[in-house]
Amino acid sequence: MIWTMKTKQRKRGPIYSVVDLETTGTSVKSGDRIIQVGLVMIQDGKIINQFETRINPLMKIPRSVQQLTGITDKDVSKAPLLEDIAPTLESLLSGTIFVAHNVNFDFPFINHELTRVGRDPLRISAIDTVTLSQILMPTAKSYRLRDLTSYLHIEHDHPHSAVSDAEATGVLLKDLLAKLRALPTVTLQTLVKMEMQLPFQTANLFQRELDERNQHPLPLADHLYISGGVALRKERPIAPETVPTIHYPRTKRQKERLFKQKLEYRPAQSKMMNAIYNHFSRDGNNQLVIEAGTGMGKTLGYLLPLSYLTYPRHKIVISTTTNVLQEQLISKPVDQLNQILPFHTTAVLVKGNSHYLNLSKFVHSLSVHDDSQLVQMIKAQILVWLLQTTTGDLDELNLNSQRSPFFTEIRHHGVASLTKDDPLYRNDFLVRRQKKLATANIIVTNHSYLVAHAQELGATSPLTYLVVDEAQHLSESVLQNSRDEISFSRAAVAINQLQTLTEAESEQGLTKLFAKLPLGQYNLELMRADLHEFRAALDDIQEALYGMLNQTKITAGDEFIEQVVDNHDLYELLSPDQSLMMRLEQALASLKLHFTALEHLFKARNESWLSSDRYVMNQVGSQMSVLTHIDEHFRLVGQNLRDENDAAVYWLNVRQSSERSTLRLSGGLLAANHYLRENVYAYFYRQLFVGATLFTSGRLNYLYQQLDLDPQKVKSKRFASTFDYQQNARLYVATDSVMPDYQNENEYINYLAQSIYRIAQENQCQTMVLFNSLVTIEQVYGLLRQTDLFNQRDILAQGINGNREKLLKQFATGTNSLLMGANSFWEGIDLPNQQLQLLIVTRLPFDAPDEPFTKAEHQLLQSQGKNPFYNSALPKATIRLRQGIGRLLRTPQDYGVAVVLDSRLAQRRYGRSILNALPKDLTVEQVATRQIATKTKKFLKHCQQHTNGN
Repeated sequence: MIWTMKTKQRKRGPIYSVVDLETTGTSVKSGDRIIQVGLVMIQDGKIINQFETRINPLMKIPRSVQQLTGITDKDVSKAPLLEDIAPTLESLLSGTIFVAHNVNFDFPFINHELTRVGRDPLRISAIDTVTLSQILMPTAKSYRLRDLTSYLHIEHDHPHSAVSDAEATGVLLKDLLAKLRALPTVTLQTLVKMEMQLPFQTANLFQRELDERNQHPLPLADHLYISGGVALRKERPIAPETVPTIHYPRTKRQKERLFKQKLEYRPAQSKMMNAIYNHFSRDGNNQLVIEAGTGMGKTLGYLLPLSYLTYPRHKIVISTTTNVLQEQLISKPVDQLNQILPFHTTAVLVKGNSHYLNLSKFVHSLSVHDDSQLVQMIKAQILVWLLQTTTGDLDELNLNSQRSPFFTEIRHHGVASLTKDDPLYRNDFLVRRQKKLATANIIVTNHSYLVAHAQELGATSPLTYLVVDEAQHLSESVLQNSRDEISFSRAAVAINQLQTLTEAESEQGLTKLFAKLPLGQYNLELMRADLHEFRAALDDIQEALYGMLNQTKITAGDEFIEQVVDNHDLYELLSPDQSLMMRLEQALASLKLHFTALEHLFKARNESWLSSDRYVMNQVGSQMSVLTHIDEHFRLVGQNLRDENDAAVYWLNVRQSSERSTLRLSGGLLAANHYLRENVYAYFYRQLFVGATLFTSGRLNYLYQQLDLDPQKVKSKRFASTFDYQQNARLYVATDSVMPDYQNENEYINYLAQSIYRIAQENQCQTMVLFNSLVTIEQVYGLLRQTDLFNQRDILAQGINGNREKLLKQFATGTNSLLMGANSFWEGIDLPNQQLQLLIVTRLPFDAPDEPFTKAEHQLLQSQGKNPFYNSALPKATIRLRQGIGRLLRTPQDYGVAVVLDSRLAQRRYGRSILNALPKDLTVEQVATRQIATKTKKFLKHCQQHTNGN
């Protein structure tokens, strides 16, 4: 007898028809038509068919569409009409699943067009790769097709060509389906249970995969584990290391041997390394200031010598300005160090608590069905992200929705807010971070966190070294920490939500939870009374603040009022021993007491509650935190006014409408007054201050004053930039600029718009335009919108197209984009390898003289017998301009042009002082505005030819 064995064949998968349309516009209601169809058919991961055709729309193609797609009227003049190819489209698409990158556009558009020519609309399933990408790739920088294909290394040579876009979307779909198949079953089950409201039948993909998983179970991947019903990523354990005998490499030969051709030997960087090592190993001075010009590699320049000085018993705490810079510091430099050092270093990144996910609260939120599509999407993205993250840092996610109230509920409030009997306590991301802090050699934080937690960070090792990177901003962080804003409308929202959650008639609040617990009902009743008293006290404080406004300066019909208040009067109101503040404090203390009693009752019956019950308690706790923070802000204002009465300023903002007015109290300290010396530096063994732009005009007084350093006890060294500014950069200063004033504001805006248009039109390259005001950006953007510049380039504007992070991500992946930004765009931006070739500065970056803090600071300096312009305004503007121009060259291969549309740089005496602070070999030319576009084009062309020639 012959036995035969049958192998089970996996059923063939569905056919996906990936479609992309090019159209005359975006509105079928306005009569827009299809001009090109691209179709790629995929089954089981393979392309089985392709179709592409242009279509005669029987109408003119707008110029902007011609420039975007490359399809002209001539190209479609002899193309078939839609009715001619409609039967072919129907035949190809019948029985398939329609796929598009933004299916909400393509699917309705093609159905409308089929109906228009007398055909039936397509009655097939449709899915969206944008939404799938957002869920399955939650950390991607951007979800535009060209950015995703670049991120995934998908070949996409002709964006905005229908067949090219369809092919790229097809490959993207294959990648997304692979990611979907790799999801753990427990994650899939939760995603399906959420009943996500996604475009068309996109959500069915998750159900289909789960059905397949039920038939063919998959084991959990080795790098994952399950806790609390969610899959999490394991952390790699740190293997114990035998401490080797180490000797710092002083000479060039020793460094080259250490670098092993994995790092380039840079003479200037080597000098910086030796300067740091020699200073701290030989000199008795504990403070060193180093200005390290761009291109030197300053991060490795200080990390390598300090690693030798601290390993293994001591730690290095590195503080920098922004979260983005924190990420940059902790990734590549630490990896490079570990490739060459004879010992292994570990690093941990530390931010404020609210940057992290509270895992327990998030898991509880999954048990509550939410009808909000936005919240559903956030939950889905976080579920997938938990398979990747080991930090729980929400900044890793690409979410433009972090202002959603849902984030208030799931953000962390610190380890102290956790209970150790929570099943997820050991997996909590901040609990994990505490363990990492104990073993890490390097701690990377930001200036704000450093200022608030200096004692805690300094105590992480016996002798802790502090590195202040971008040191020019440390003093600002001290002042920023003292500055606050109290929003009475935000407080009212929190009180309203708490009243809803505690009211007796509520079906979903605390009343239902504690219905059978008399002690619970008793404390709930007291909470309602406390909330009423807290609101009344807050209303009385608000009324008293309204009374401080100078009514004679308020004009009827003013929508926005901003007035500085008298410090003495404000302290009389907010002093802790004043009746209104005592009333507020007592109401809050009583409110906390009774809520704590409810928490004890709740925890005593921990096993009997549903996840939805825990969610309600978390909601109440979150809103209680809001009221606590508002009370803390009041205390901080009172403390600042008590301790530094002359060096603080506060003002009221009132926004009025026909319905209501909203009040905010804003302000803080103007000067640090030895705060850094006593409250930060005192907790660290040695301190190193580093930055690319620390000094102004060769004088150190401003820097030492800002950093609270004693000139007699600190040493400084300067290392110039290693970039060839003479060969690779030019600075053109307009000698005929129009300056703004009340009489010619329109003329100024027109001048900027015309100048930017002319320069950008003539120079098609990556361009950044720096402003001092978001209002000016909006005005210039409005004028440029009326030109054809938008048909040729990707125009991005802060305050209009998105936030800073989103705009920078889009700009960094562009090839001919123009980005308009203010304030934070002047610094902390790294755009290497020709990602930026043209920088336009619209105006010298002086602080606005009418801004309350600036005005108050200048008055304070005058009272001390100092000139506000030379002691504050000019040094700040000089550093900011140096930082702005520093964006231009980021690698030795970069080249570019900086343009300043402010003739004061050429004509005023202080302009020479500013120019002297710029790189010494940077060629500066003073020219008429009309000549700038041509000169820029000529120089960039020369640089390009020189680069290509090499």
